[in-house]
Amino acid sequence: MHHIGSPIDSHPTDQLLSLYSRLRRLTGKKTMLGHQDTTLCRRMHECDSDVATLTGAYPAIWGFDLGRIELDWGKNIDDVSFAHIHQEVLHANNIGAIPTLTWHSVNPVTGGGYGSNIAPGSVRAVLPGGDCHGRFLDWLDRVATMLNSLTDDDNLPIPVVFRPFHEHNGTWFWWSLGSPMQATDTSEEEFRQLWRMSIDYLRNSCGIHHVLYAYSPDRSRIDLTNETAMTEEYLYGYPGDDYVDVLGIDDYWDMDQHPSSKSPTKQHEELITMLTLVGRLAEERGKLAAATEIGSPGAFASRLNNGRDGEDLYDSRPWTGYLLSALEANQFTTRMLWCLPWRNSLEAEGTGAYGTPSADSPYAQDFIDFAGNQRIVVVKESTKSPADE
Repeated sequence: MHHIGSPIDSHPTDQLLSLYSRLRRLTGKKTMLGHQDTTLCRRMHECDSDVATLTGAYPAIWGFDLGRIELDWGKNIDDVSFAHIHQEVLHANNIGAIPTLTWHSVNPVTGGGYGSNIAPGSVRAVLPGGDCHGRFLDWLDRVATMLNSLTDDDNLPIPVVFRPFHEHNGTWFWWSLGSPMQATDTSEEEFRQLWRMSIDYLRNSCGIHHVLYAYSPDRSRIDLTNETAMTEEYLYGYPGDDYVDVLGIDDYWDMDQHPSSKSPTKQHEELITMLTLVGRLAEERGKLAAATEIGSPGAFASRLNNGRDGEDLYDSRPWTGYLLSALEANQFTTRMLWCLPWRNSLEAEGTGAYGTPSADSPYAQDFIDFAGNQRIVVVKESTKSPADE
């Protein structure tokens, strides 16, 4: 049985235990700034990361994507080579930052990628007895090969957080089971089987023991109007405490992609409600907690503190006034160990999916203040140790 205060892996490497105890120590005290592809996708060129260019420090959590590793491609879904990802995982580890991995895999039945990823029966097809079961195990072998190759200069495994089958309560990925609002043809039990089968295979057949596993539903599919429904919807398809180390949430909805009927004040309250739920469940279940993906707070969030909702008056404090205040709202929101904005890609610029501000953004100074806040953990290149004690 899994015990509170240890990873779910019953044979964790020393490196994984060390990462886990570090995260335990930080819980309730600090929140690490994360960023997807921080050194792999940038707009400014003074440093190798936009976060470093603006703040003089790196994020403490570095996100990477394994999408296309399943096809044995040399590059991932975002056209970044796996060799480069490999190098940057080592870079992150060397300066005391923590790598976290997502996996935007193609559909195992149709081969369709992002945007055409859905087909009926996809999850059933990869479960034992399904037509694509063998193919999917081959995919997991390739993921395992990549995970096993992540070693430091002393050839020791670099511990990582792996976030498979993310946003499973949506309707946009082949593994989706949807939500009570809108279900797919995948049942809760099938999703749980997929998750457990994958983690069991990585651990037992591939010998992967340096990974923490994060669960991350999508906020937009969770109804916050009543406590019972909210908890049920968050845990819809939850694979069980023996298969999850980190309770996460992917929340773009409360940052920017909001129904126009809602004011920033109302949306901010809902962000706090969502983070409170994740933090409370994590405490109850002895889990770590994180805002595993988060939209970039911008114009909408900026309106929170000027007292005149709905008018285009900005106080230019979306990071500190909106996001940080939510992270500090109560004993449960403070359990968020990190928040990770997405990559700084040109095509997402101006949307809530865009990552961190550039120097010419009206929110640049506020982002600098956010990164410099005593609650927020960032990492200096030279220190070789995290600024988290």
